[in-house]
Amino acid sequence: MRGVSGKEWYVLSYSLKPPAQLIETYGEFLAQLIVNRGYEDSHRELFDLKLKHLLPYNLLPNVEEGVERILRAVKSGERIVLFGDYDVDGITGTAILYQVLKNAGARVVPVLPNRGTGYGLNGELISIFSKYGDLLITIDNGTSAVDEIDRTGIDVVVIDHHNVPERKPEKAILINPKASEGVPKEMKELSSSAICFYMGAVLAKRLGVDMDVRLLLDLVALGTVGDVMPMNRTNRILVSKGLSVLESVANGSLDKPGIKALLSISRIGEKVSAKDIAYSIAPRINAPGRVSNPKLALELLIEENPKRAELLARKIERVNLKRRAITDRVYKEAYQKAIELSNKNFISLWSRGWHVGVLGIVAGRLSNLLGKPVAVFSKGKNHAVGSVRSIEGIDVYEGLSRLSHMFVKWGGHMQAAGLTLESRLLETFSRDVDELFSHVPRELPPLYIDTELPISQITAQILKSIERLEPYGEKNPIPVFLSEELQIRDIQVRGNRAKLKLGSREAVCWEPLIFENLKLGDRVRVAYSIVDGDINLIDVEDKNGAG
Repeated sequence: MRGVSGKEWYVLSYSLKPPAQLIETYGEFLAQLIVNRGYEDSHRELFDLKLKHLLPYNLLPNVEEGVERILRAVKSGERIVLFGDYDVDGITGTAILYQVLKNAGARVVPVLPNRGTGYGLNGELISIFSKYGDLLITIDNGTSAVDEIDRTGIDVVVIDHHNVPERKPEKAILINPKASEGVPKEMKELSSSAICFYMGAVLAKRLGVDMDVRLLLDLVALGTVGDVMPMNRTNRILVSKGLSVLESVANGSLDKPGIKALLSISRIGEKVSAKDIAYSIAPRINAPGRVSNPKLALELLIEENPKRAELLARKIERVNLKRRAITDRVYKEAYQKAIELSNKNFISLWSRGWHVGVLGIVAGRLSNLLGKPVAVFSKGKNHAVGSVRSIEGIDVYEGLSRLSHMFVKWGGHMQAAGLTLESRLLETFSRDVDELFSHVPRELPPLYIDTELPISQITAQILKSIERLEPYGEKNPIPVFLSEELQIRDIQVRGNRAKLKLGSREAVCWEPLIFENLKLGDRVRVAYSIVDGDINLIDVEDKNGAG
């Protein structure tokens, strides 16, 4: 069976069968979802999400050395500069450490770059920090800033999770789980905000800070889900507890005015899911860093005055609307170029008018749509700034590392990267990277469907079982189901989404490629997910076999 997306549908329940013991424990439906995700032998860990099961902080490389240097700075009254990234992971990590250090009485100032200054440290910034501060702590950046750090006189602690280049900064204390071979895989999959939480918990204890650091787990959840980290057990624990904090804020039992205003402007009720973070909250935190000043988002996260929090939230909402408009325009232009190049192994696109702040969003959407790595560049007179996104199983960082001689600066990890190169090299880059990624499958990856579930048979028990597997995310995807044959009774297109009536049920579809292939009266089977009780249409059966 194939969808109008061009993807073959692969129903996992046709070949994977849960054992009788698992069915007896969880029921056939939930047991099937557990087996589909590879948790047959570790299903108890899937649901036992207590903080006591977190991996110990001392598995992080150089963590004791980093903690001691920060403790010394706090106790001796040194000036500490926190330099975070402008995305949700960098901003939340900065907010975590700032609140811990501020509560400890430290002389600390948070600084965030913007798209104009670019990702990470540059010579001008670190020169300014050297004159102002005694200790620089980078958050979600710094690992690849080798020359900048090694040339400075200021002490530097790097807290990061990006891939480590062959040459590391020698003058920095590098707290990056990917910097050591002996670190467990789960810890290597931590977000920078999660590493900051580990650091903050140790610092708060040793400094005798009177605060419950567990109440910072909402920020860890935002950073972890927003940065699309794998939902291994450690991240599931952190995100699960973080969602509980967010729900306490939402229902008024916990007073965090900045977070409350953010939830309100994101139209989130008292029940908060990982999907709410991914599609509503994180984009709003990211928006100022994409098209304005990321300081707005940081100020909101730490704001304690309700009136000022509401003011900041309204400002961010205006910025987010601007970001969406820019994204839609760039995506439409990039989509046309991408379709013309869809036979490539690695698609490279560029234009002079594209806003650098939305390149990652556009690259991600195109990569998911076309099933291959995509690079999207904003071409300037001298330099081109780009974002790269990949699909599961294709390591773009490893491939791009072979072309690093072409880059002015770059960094990233397996699924995503950012890079800058001279504009004159774009054609050469496009040719070389396409050759390097000749191993990318020509066919679209299949759409994996958990099991058949007629829409007419969705019950409260089904919804409860789906909820039990929260939090969803990378490597623990939201379940996808195959419907019975349904008649398309209504289609209402609104911008980049469509509201549909499938038989007697309403559904929403966010991908024009899918809903533009539908006609009133068609009778088709659909692949769909259930999110907060609502039906999300993912693909539609292609009865013509055109793909």
